Amino acid sequence: MSKRLSKMGWIVLVALLSLVLVVWPACGGAPTEQEEEEEQGIPYKNDGMFVQMTIGEPETLDPAAGYDTTSGEAVLYVYEPLIYYKGELLGATPDEFTPLLAESWTWNEADLTWTFKIRKGVKFHEGGTLTPEDVEYSFERIMTQDRVGGPALLIDMPLVGVELYEDTTWAAVDASVEVSGDNVVFKVTNIAFKMIFLQTIANSWGVILDKEWCVANGDWDGTEADVKNHFQVEPNYLWTHMNGTGPWKLNQWEQGVQIKFEKNANYWGAPAPFDWVINQLAEEWTVRKEALLAGDADYVAVPRQYIHELDGISDLQVNKDMAGLLVFGFFMVMDINPTSPYIGSGKLDGNGIPGNFFTDKDVREGFREAFDYNTFINDIYYGEATQVGSPVIAGLVGFNPDAQKPVFDKAAAAEHFKKAWGGELWTKGFKFTMLYNSGNVMRKAACEILQKNLLSINSKFQAFVQPLSWGTGILPLIKTKDATVYIIGWQADTPHADNFVRPFMSTAGTFAQFQTYGNAELDAKINAALLEPDPAKQVQKYYELQQIFYDDCPGFMLAQPLNRRYFTKYIHGWYWNSMHTGEPGPLYYMSKSQS
Repeated sequence: MSKRLSKMGWIVLVALLSLVLVVWPACGGAPTEQEEEEEQGIPYKNDGMFVQMTIGEPETLDPAAGYDTTSGEAVLYVYEPLIYYKGELLGATPDEFTPLLAESWTWNEADLTWTFKIRKGVKFHEGGTLTPEDVEYSFERIMTQDRVGGPALLIDMPLVGVELYEDTTWAAVDASVEVSGDNVVFKVTNIAFKMIFLQTIANSWGVILDKEWCVANGDWDGTEADVKNHFQVEPNYLWTHMNGTGPWKLNQWEQGVQIKFEKNANYWGAPAPFDWVINQLAEEWTVRKEALLAGDADYVAVPRQYIHELDGISDLQVNKDMAGLLVFGFFMVMDINPTSPYIGSGKLDGNGIPGNFFTDKDVREGFREAFDYNTFINDIYYGEATQVGSPVIAGLVGFNPDAQKPVFDKAAAAEHFKKAWGGELWTKGFKFTMLYNSGNVMRKAACEILQKNLLSINSKFQAFVQPLSWGTGILPLIKTKDATVYIIGWQADTPHADNFVRPFMSTAGTFAQFQTYGNAELDAKINAALLEPDPAKQVQKYYELQQIFYDDCPGFMLAQPLNRRYFTKYIHGWYWNSMHTGEPGPLYYMSKSQS
C-alpha cells in the first residue's frame, strides 16, 4: 500500500513540476526568447561602419550640379571646401568656421577681397596634388557651367552680382577669382557679401576639384573658348565619379539600392572614424525601423507620424526639439508641359486641367484656403512645427512674426473656385495628379489632406496623389515642368533671408523659374533688400517681400519644423548644427563603439 501511494505521489509531483515549468515564464520566471532579445537590447553590428537608411538618393555627385541635400551630403563625404562651419550651433547666425583646404583667410575692406592661403601637401584620391589653381578652376567651373536649377547662382551673386552666367561675361568671372602665389583671392561685388560669401562656400558647391583629373575625363578645360561645350551640359563623368581630398572616397554607387564610401587611408587630416559609410535606400518605414532595432542601421529617417513607435527604447539616442532653418510647402506650376502625363485631358473639361491652369490666382488661393494647417501640424507633426506664411522663417534677419498666414477656410476656398476661370471651374471641375517623393510619409499625408478637402468642397474636384523617387523622379519633372502641384522643402544654403526669398520668388530662382513665377520689378526688390546697408530698412524690405509672396500666392508654406535625429546608443560625438548638409550630421567628428 505504501509503495502504491509513493508511486502516485511521484506522479502528482511530476505533474505539478510540469505545470510550474509551463506557467513560470508568464509569471516572471525563466525568460522567453523575446524577453532575452529585449534584455540584450539593440545588438552591436557592423563594426567600423556607419550605416544609414533613408528615403532618397543623390541626383548627382557633381558638386556644380547637385542642389539637393542628398547630393550635397554625398559630396561632402568625398570633397572638401576651403572652410566649414565650426562645431555645435543651436542658433541661426553662424559666423565661425574651421579651416579645411584653406589654412587661413583675411578680409580687405578697401578692395572687398577675401584672401585664402591654400593648404600644402594635400593629395586627391587619384593621386594629384592640391594647388591654388585647382581652387580657381573649381569656382570658375561652377560659375560657367551654371546648370539649370543648380547651385551656381550662390557663387555668381557675391562674385559677379548676377544669378546667371548668361547675364555676365567671362572677363568678370575670370577677374573675380585670382591665384596669387600660395593664395587665392576672391573679390566680392558689395560689402553686403562679406559674411555671406564665407557662409556660401562652406558647403558642397564650394568644394575643390582636381583640375587635371577633370580635364582628363572630358570636363571643361578652364578656358573661355571651352565654356560653350560645357555650359549646362548634363550628365557628365563627374555625375557618377568622384575624386576629392576628403576623409572618405567613393567605392560604389548602386543606383536605387545604396551608395558606399570607403576610408581614405591617405587623408591629410586625422583618420576618418569609420572605415565605411553606407547610405542605403529604403522607402518603406517598417524596413528602416526593423533595421534600426536590429542594429543593421545606425541611423534611419523617421517620419514624424511614427515617432511614438520608438518611444521607450533605451538603446536609442533620441535628439529632438532642435530649431533648424528648414521650411516646406506646396507649389503650383503655371506653365505645365502640355505633354505632361499628370494633367489628364489637358483641358478644362472635367477630365483634366490646361497647362496654364494655375495662372488664375483664384485657383491658387482656393488651394491655399483648402488646406487644414492645424490638423497637419498637430496630427502629423505632433505639434513640433510652426506655421509660417512665407519663405522667410524664424531665425532669419527680416522674419516677420506677425506676417499674414493662410487660414483653413473651405467656404472662402469655394468662393475663389466659383470665380476661377470665369465660373467654368466650379461647374466643370478638374482632374490632375499631385506628386510627392516616395517614402516621405509627411508629404504624402499633406497631399491627402489637400485631396480630401478639395473633394469635399466640390465632388468634381479630383486631385490624385502619386509618389515618385527623389533623384530620378520628382526633381527631373520639376525641371521639365511636367509637375503640376508638388510639395517640397528648402534647407538653408546660407543663414540669410535672401537665400529663402530668391529660390521661391526670383525669376531665376531654383523653384520659381520652373513655376514661371516672378518679374523684373520683383527681382529688383529682392536685390534691393539683399544690398540694403541700413539694417532697419533691410528688415522692412523683407517684410514687404513676405507680404508679396502671400498676396501673389505662387505657393503656400506649410510649416517650419523642429528637428529630430535617431541613432543607436553606439554612435558617439553627434552634435547639432543647423547649417550641416545631410541628416546624420558631422560624421567626421562622430564614432561608433560599444563603450
